[in-house]
Amino acid sequence: MKRTIIGIAEGVAALVLTIGAFTFFKACGEHDGKFMACHWAQNAVILAGIVLTALALVRIVFPDEKIKTGLSIGVFALSVSVIFIPGTVINLCMMESMACRSTFKPAVIVVSAVLAAIALADVIAGFVKAKKTQ
Repeated sequence: MKRTIIGIAEGVAALVLTIGAFTFFKACGEHDGKFMACHWAQNAVILAGIVLTALALVRIVFPDEKIKTGLSIGVFALSVSVIFIPGTVINLCMMESMACRSTFKPAVIVVSAVLAAIALADVIAGFVKAKKTQ
């Protein structure tokens, strides 16, 4: 039951990342008919968020503990990778006052870090449970 709750928490955090990236903490929009580089960072985060949500949902459905642990390892790895998308992998706007730097980047880092922590807790719980059953 504990691992199901952790799986639901992973799914909720992944949904917050996905939905938030194009709504309440989105990057800069169109400017003079062109998209800034931060728009592509936003798209990359949304895509990763969709994959994270799918992994979390699949993790909830599968009954096998080993599969759940493997999926949580994937969620952990991808959520850590998402932390580096805005500003490191894909550049953001130069001005610190722009939405991509003041809202988008910090929100992505915080939500991804929370998701990584949840996934890591799930991985540890999976290994502990596997060790107890042996």
